[in-house]
Amino acid sequence: MSARRRTGSWLRGGALLLTGVVLGAGLMVLRGAEAEPVKVTPVDYSRYRKLDLFGRGLAIIEQHYVRPVDSERLIYAAIGGLVAELDPHSEFLPPGEAKLLREDIEGSFGGVGMVVVLQQQTQPQARVVLEVREVIAGGPAMHAGVKVGDFISAIEGKPIGHFFDLRRAIATMRGAPGTKVSFTLETPAAKGTPMPRTITVKREFIDSPAVVATYLGEGLGHVRLRDFSETAAHELSEAIAGMKKTAGKDGLQGVVLDLRDNGGGLLDQAVAVVDLFVDEGPIVRTRGRMGNLLDESRALPGGAWSRVPLALLINKASASASEVVAGALQDHRRALVVGERSYGKGSVQAPFELGDGSVLKLTISLYYTPNDRLIQASGIQPDVVVGTKLPVYKDSLPELEPERAHPRHLRPENFGYPASAQGDESQAVQAAGEDAQLRAAVQHLRGHLQLQSRGGPRGGSRGARG
Repeated sequence: MSARRRTGSWLRGGALLLTGVVLGAGLMVLRGAEAEPVKVTPVDYSRYRKLDLFGRGLAIIEQHYVRPVDSERLIYAAIGGLVAELDPHSEFLPPGEAKLLREDIEGSFGGVGMVVVLQQQTQPQARVVLEVREVIAGGPAMHAGVKVGDFISAIEGKPIGHFFDLRRAIATMRGAPGTKVSFTLETPAAKGTPMPRTITVKREFIDSPAVVATYLGEGLGHVRLRDFSETAAHELSEAIAGMKKTAGKDGLQGVVLDLRDNGGGLLDQAVAVVDLFVDEGPIVRTRGRMGNLLDESRALPGGAWSRVPLALLINKASASASEVVAGALQDHRRALVVGERSYGKGSVQAPFELGDGSVLKLTISLYYTPNDRLIQASGIQPDVVVGTKLPVYKDSLPELEPERAHPRHLRPENFGYPASAQGDESQAVQAAGEDAQLRAAVQHLRGHLQLQSRGGPRGGSRGARG
């Protein structure tokens, strides 16, 4: 079985259908003070004979229900009930929702150009909204004035709470390029209740980039990998090459690979990403029932960026393919992993086409890192934990000003020796802004490079992890 398998990690939300409890053979049904044995299953029993019961039930509903029913929707709901008995990542996708999965995998679709998540609000009233997490540069949403942090309370006049799940809301936002869709948008106010406004956006063909790269200075680059779509590894390699060119004579001294909020994508792209940084050895193993090894992906010699020092950022929303990459680079001692413990979605879903455009997305195996660490429910623990809220050392003296703040401090002179940093922060750390996790990753990379320049231990192809 090939390792190039879709993880389906983009899909979130969904509903759990309550199903009846079936009593197995040999159990007793109590009636008053006496017990009546359940019929023993005959030797020639076939579970498919029970499909006759389903057919009878469907016919009765069609003939006697108080209102006309859509038989196709009932059948789809029945299949959904089957997978609801399995794990939360196995699901049935009707044709419309299956189309969303294909669009996400391909990375291009007709839409408005923003990334949203469902959020439950209690103030000023209990409701469900969509929070804008990202606005794609140059897209319709950006031109309409949508900003990160805005809330969408309604689509086409329907409150977000009326949509079954996030996927249904996204399906309403997407559509043929050139068509229009309206939103009720709210920008959080510093004081008082935000004033809602309705905007109408014309859908466009969105070719969502998988990679956003920023050169930080001092030979250090920051690359955010948004998802593992079909071109992710190629885009990542091109982005690193571009930063190397920008670095010029300084050369590319290190890269921060940012997988925060990356919910996954295609497994073969995760393998290809690791292969850029590792020259040999296993990348990921997939094991099925009873832990049986189904497949193992291995690195090929000549990784394009196998000598570049590397730090990797993850957070609690890094999942699936992101965890495969983080686990592999960590086990190979190829990158220093910084941030928060990852989500822990370590299962492999394979899509099975059912013939009418619908898809059965079924969990078929589990991911294991090169050192045979199970990712499922465990996640990846970073080497350097940096949360969104940093604890302060209890005995610190925040009111104590540094020596340089004294108006009569003795100003430093070099006297021909190498100059030390005159500012509080280096250029690259300043470029990281207020992002505590990115700042920590940059600082560790700089520390690694300074150690090398002083003749300390060299990591070689193992990069920045010490």
